[in-house]
Amino acid sequence: MEESKLFRVLSQISQNLNLYLGGDFLIFLIAKHRKVEKIHFFSQEKLKKNEYEKFIANLFRNSNIDFEFSIILSDLIHLRAEKFSIYIIYHPYKIWKELSIHEMIGEKIDLGIKSLSLEDSVCVKINMLINSQDKKETIENALDLFFGIENMKITQKELGRIYEFKYGIKFCEIISDIKQRIWEISEYEMNFEDLGIEFIQEKYQKKNLQML
Repeated sequence: MEESKLFRVLSQISQNLNLYLGGDFLIFLIAKHRKVEKIHFFSQEKLKKNEYEKFIANLFRNSNIDFEFSIILSDLIHLRAEKFSIYIIYHPYKIWKELSIHEMIGEKIDLGIKSLSLEDSVCVKINMLINSQDKKETIENALDLFFGIENMKITQKELGRIYEFKYGIKFCEIISDIKQRIWEISEYEMNFEDLGIEFIQEKYQKKNLQML
């Protein structure tokens, strides 16, 4: 019930502020691979932080949902609501394809949530993997990337074309960075559970990540 209320609020935030769901939570909705409690929204425009803060706060209060802002900037807003950590990120890059999500974790959303495509989200996760700050982030981003690519069912060449369309960078220029991150995971043989990563399905193995 609480999640249903939260998703309805996120729908209003998405539609009214022109924000696009994307990244790990979008990949989770499709792949159902690991437990995800971070929800990322992306804006192609600089965030109007005062206006956004007031609008979002009123929605949560009117819905009787506990929330707390921790960061309010023109390029990043972060808040917690229920068990979720919600990020709104200034991301001034092209969108390959737009979607509208009308169901999240079994909850129907009449208005719908604006969303990036799976292809867009995989490209976002490539950048997040390359720029990961710690072991847990590195593994989570690599796993999201692996399951995202698996569900896209397109070739590396096609993915490279989409990535270049979005960011103006040739895929061949970042392949070595991706491989380096994957090598680090395999080299240290990290224990996923010790890092607090909870899986929904068990069909992966560490060696699968080297196939990225």
